[in-house]
Amino acid sequence: MRVTQCLFNSRTALYRVFVSPFEKVEALTRRSSILSMSNNFRVPPPFMASTPDLSRYASLVARHKKRGNSQQNNTKKSGPPADGDIRDRMIMVVGDDNKLTGPFQTRKVLASLDLAEESLRKVSPANRGAGDDQPQYAVCKIINRREEDARVKALEKAAKENARKASRMKELELNWAIAPHDMGHKLKQFKTFLEKGYKVEVLLAKKKGSRGATRDEADALIQSVRDVLQEVPGAKEWKGEDGVPLKVMKLYFSPPGRASKKGADADEVDEADEADASEDVSESAPERK
Repeated sequence: MRVTQCLFNSRTALYRVFVSPFEKVEALTRRSSILSMSNNFRVPPPFMASTPDLSRYASLVARHKKRGNSQQNNTKKSGPPADGDIRDRMIMVVGDDNKLTGPFQTRKVLASLDLAEESLRKVSPANRGAGDDQPQYAVCKIINRREEDARVKALEKAAKENARKASRMKELELNWAIAPHDMGHKLKQFKTFLEKGYKVEVLLAKKKGSRGATRDEADALIQSVRDVLQEVPGAKEWKGEDGVPLKVMKLYFSPPGRASKKGADADEVDEADEADASEDVSESAPERK
């Protein structure tokens, strides 16, 4: 028969009094040392590879621009608002007779147009502070696209023609009291320009700081210019003179109807002659009063 050990004997009592407290202290000491060691030897974070520098590859990255934005920017720069770009809710419409009608709703006006053939263009913005006799709404005009394109092309052509004519124009400036040597050089240039097919405007005025010329000297200078004109067959004075002698006077001359053989290469003007002419003009620029 097995004997059951008493739980409350003297041995157990002595163990609890003298041994058990020291075991608890040792266990706590061991636990704290383990925790301190774990803090000192933490596992390092995983190694992260350095990100490569992609700045030098930036130029290889395709950059796509929104076409819609570029088209809108071009539209804004092309001129005044038109059609869908008009943000006014109500507008006045001006006709070809410059009479105003309205106000109308912008969307209804646009809906009534054939935008393939017609366009609504804003002529002037709204003026909220206008009086009763002035329109308070934006003023717009209905135009025909084909007619407008033809008008713009005609203006561009006229501008090019004016620029071409201006490029075929020369101007000489003469001092009323010009020295004989300088006058001979200027008159030679005058003749050369006419022979090469240029229109020539001769400006006669007093040069700043120079002496005053007499009336006889002025008349002789004018006659010398007209005598050189007679040396170029077909050249003529196409317009009467402006101004009066001894003040500011301008003479207008045109080249022959058909350039002479010497001036057949009018488009290939001698650059040296032009440089000399511009230099002489700047040196002898007369005082304009």
